[in-house]
Amino acid sequence: MDRALHWRWRATIVAVLAVLAAVVSDPAQARLLQPTKPSPQQQALAAYNRMTPRQRVGQLFMAGLPSSGASPAQITALLAKRVGNVILISGSSSGRKAVHRVTSSLSAKLIQAGVTPFISTDQEGGEVQRLTGPGFSKMPTALVQGTTTPATLRAASTTWGKQLAAAGVDLNLAPVADIVPKKDASTNQPIGIFDREYGHGPKVVANHVVAFVQGMNAGGVDATLKHFPGLGRATGNTDTTAGVTDPTTRHDPYLKPFQDGVMAGAQFVMVSSATYPAIDPHHLACFSTTIIHGMLRGDLHFAGVVISDDLGTIALRKFPVGTRAVDFFTAGGTMLLDTTLGQIPTMVRAVRTAEAADPTFAAILKTAELNVLTAKASAHLIAA
Repeated sequence: MDRALHWRWRATIVAVLAVLAAVVSDPAQARLLQPTKPSPQQQALAAYNRMTPRQRVGQLFMAGLPSSGASPAQITALLAKRVGNVILISGSSSGRKAVHRVTSSLSAKLIQAGVTPFISTDQEGGEVQRLTGPGFSKMPTALVQGTTTPATLRAASTTWGKQLAAAGVDLNLAPVADIVPKKDASTNQPIGIFDREYGHGPKVVANHVVAFVQGMNAGGVDATLKHFPGLGRATGNTDTTAGVTDPTTRHDPYLKPFQDGVMAGAQFVMVSSATYPAIDPHHLACFSTTIIHGMLRGDLHFAGVVISDDLGTIALRKFPVGTRAVDFFTAGGTMLLDTTLGQIPTMVRAVRTAEAADPTFAAILKTAELNVLTAKASAHLIAA
């Protein structure tokens, strides 16, 4: 070996040994030399880049399936449009193990490019608890939950979250952050008559919304604040009535539970299908740029996933199915929920057509797709 080359090799070896010695003697140095784990944003971008355009658009949709499991025809329909998320919409009293068999099957069949679907349900308590039976606690109504201390509710919510996570459910479409005035508690159709509210004032509702969110997160499940900007004073139920309005204003004190829930770490906010004349009299909330961008993204600084309420209900009946999807994403929505599986193909086609025709809309979709994928990376639903 050339003498100069020999000494260069020797110097290199000495340098390497010096570094190793420093690592052994200094654990902090060792940590610095370890490869850093990709951030959720980096994981999201990597997943986006390996997906096809159809798979990317599919991440923006959540379809309804029975809690007892999907039929082969339903799975085929979801795969045909690359639908990336599901909600278990029917009640199941079979217990946690049975639900886990369903969710495991769905995850295995619907995974795309290393990206697993969000599997969600409505697990609020009282009449709105989709999953019951062995392994699931019986949850009291939100109104009863609101009579406990926030610390007590946080502990209970952690338990409920762990039960959902053990069943393979990683997203809970709860808590309800709407405030129902006490005088309207027995007449408010979407919330009050079912005792879905935590109380009748901003402070008590906000404190318990925060506790529920923190508990779900501690249990390994994402929580969803709903129904922004509020249905506590609504004139009807958007599930069964068209033309529902609510008098909430842009800087209403009744927005406090949403604000505090966002600050507590909620990664999902569900926007309602009512109209808010004092904010945007010309659009339903789910189609309102003022409400989604101006209030939720701007005023509340929410950076997570904006999910729609069910866009297959009577509140939307005057809007063509495809138009609902395009208008929701144009307004700033990031995940569209429709429990009517048969409508999803029409919505996906409309969105892809608009994407191909309008570069501005295509850019909006990319932002939404990366938003959803970042949430999935944070929930450990993207393969490393």
